[in-house]
Amino acid sequence: MFGLAKIFKKKEPEYIESMMLDNSTFLDIIAPDSIQEHEDYMRLGGNYIRTLAIAHFSNDIRANFLEKLHNINANVSVIHHIEPTPVEGMIKYLDRAAVEYKSQMRDSKLKESEKSVIENRLKDTMIMIEDLTSSDGVMFNEHMLINIQAPNVKELNRITHLVKTMVSRHMKAITPNLRMLDAFNSALPLGKNLVKELTYRNFSAESLSALFPFDECELFTDKGIIKGKNLKTNSVVIVDHDALLNRNEFVVGPSGSGKSTYLWGDMMRRWEQGVKIRSVDPKGEFGHKFKKLGGTWVKISPMNDHIMNPFEIIATNIPRDENGQPIAASLLHKKISNLKTMFTLMYNDLKNQQVALALLEKAIVKTYENFDINWDTDFTKKKPTDYPILGDLYELIGKLIKENPEYEPLTGLRQVLYPYVEGSYSRAINGHTNVDLSNDLIDFDILELKDDKELQKVAMYNILTFLEADAIKDLDVVQVYVDEAHILSDPRNPLAMEFLSNMYKLVRSFKGGVTSATQQIGDFLSAQEGSKNHGEAVILNSVTKLYLPMSKNELDTIMKKTSETFSEEEQKILIIKDADKEKSAGKGVYVVGSAKVSLQVELTPAELELWNYEWYKTKYKNHAKNNPQAV
Repeated sequence: MFGLAKIFKKKEPEYIESMMLDNSTFLDIIAPDSIQEHEDYMRLGGNYIRTLAIAHFSNDIRANFLEKLHNINANVSVIHHIEPTPVEGMIKYLDRAAVEYKSQMRDSKLKESEKSVIENRLKDTMIMIEDLTSSDGVMFNEHMLINIQAPNVKELNRITHLVKTMVSRHMKAITPNLRMLDAFNSALPLGKNLVKELTYRNFSAESLSALFPFDECELFTDKGIIKGKNLKTNSVVIVDHDALLNRNEFVVGPSGSGKSTYLWGDMMRRWEQGVKIRSVDPKGEFGHKFKKLGGTWVKISPMNDHIMNPFEIIATNIPRDENGQPIAASLLHKKISNLKTMFTLMYNDLKNQQVALALLEKAIVKTYENFDINWDTDFTKKKPTDYPILGDLYELIGKLIKENPEYEPLTGLRQVLYPYVEGSYSRAINGHTNVDLSNDLIDFDILELKDDKELQKVAMYNILTFLEADAIKDLDVVQVYVDEAHILSDPRNPLAMEFLSNMYKLVRSFKGGVTSATQQIGDFLSAQEGSKNHGEAVILNSVTKLYLPMSKNELDTIMKKTSETFSEEEQKILIIKDADKEKSAGKGVYVVGSAKVSLQVELTPAELELWNYEWYKTKYKNHAKNNPQAV
């Protein structure tokens, strides 16, 4: 309102009227079909409106005292008309009041309770005199209106009663009977107050600040991704990831909290805006839906033929850290580092065997040399079949152990590699890459690995090494979603979680992002190396975070092991009760930097129809009848 008033102030007085004349056709289109003024409300087309005037303020006005009114779950607007006023008259009035209070204090018959009241009034008066006589002392005349809209009179009366009850402690709201049109016009952003005589109160600048919603938190930008609905204000929550420090996000919530629903909606909305989507999907929730949309569904399992060769090197520029320094001397150096981490996931004892790790690196280098790949190779000219596979390293290690006793420390690793090369895991990882990464919507489904935790972890890590390279190979914006990210976390071997943390830093420097989600926050935060917690590092590197309802113990873990804190009100939203589990689904706290809002996750009808057709039929019965074919 004040911004508009400032603009119009520079114009001629006839500007608004002339503008209305020049745009009469447009105004006819947007105007209600009829306007009726009643004694205590107005009808504008199908809307019913009542404007209340604040006739009195109590002396007990503190910061944020209008918070409940600002956050009321109804169509209610608060309007302020503020006029600077000379302080001289107020100072004279306060001087007289101070003399009168001092005189009353000398009354010997004064009760102690009465004396206390007068002392407080005198103290307040002296403070105000001191404020007004200072060099920057300013007074304002404040006129406050509350505008209420509803679809019918019954609802209008209900909201009016609610508003009057809500503000009754600090002020008196009256209905300007027979002045509804004047009151309504005064609530419009035209800078005109036609009911000035009903609303008047002097305020100092400090007291006036208590009327404004500095406590109100909205997340709303002109463009961006819709995240859901603000639970307090019913406003849409929109986040412009392009304007933030990075695109990284973290989501936490147990099974049934709405985590997967949020991920689905977020993937669809980013994809619609041109972002390439890559999903690591341990629960197998997204692949079938991606395929319906023309995306690629990659199923990694011992029973399928999809393979991502861990030895393949995707041609990219040499990655650099946030300071612009290369993180590896060559792409081959980085690949060898990734492979060594993968082998420690397969064989945990290897992590602490320095000799074996050094010998393993020698064997890996020899394996690449056998395929004419070295530190100076131009990988842009390589095809997937030009690279060695896991079986080649397996055979070479066996040969080296036979020929040279120096390589005997690799005997244990070779035994562990057997299932991955010749045994039950071989079809999941031993072979040349046959997955096309050119599609802009790809799901990597590892559901069939859920019964083998070690293979599941290895497969997830291997996929992420591919997706990291894919995200930095060109200028396309890529968002990588890692559901059930706690699978990577292991207190015995934090290297996989460290990779995820470093991936967050690397991908963001190429304008991409990573979204990690977990339903087991304790496991997610278990990968600790010395004083560094790699799970916490992932959270800290996420500008945006969504916390969904969880147990009190899980929330305590977050607040204890990370820098995140929550108010009592936020904790009430986040601490789930078994009886309210279904009711709480999708409600949480969304964080952008230092700003927080209470969020309700919601899908559009089209998103919901593809995500959960039974839920869609229940929610949109009439629409579903007209579209009987399930997606």
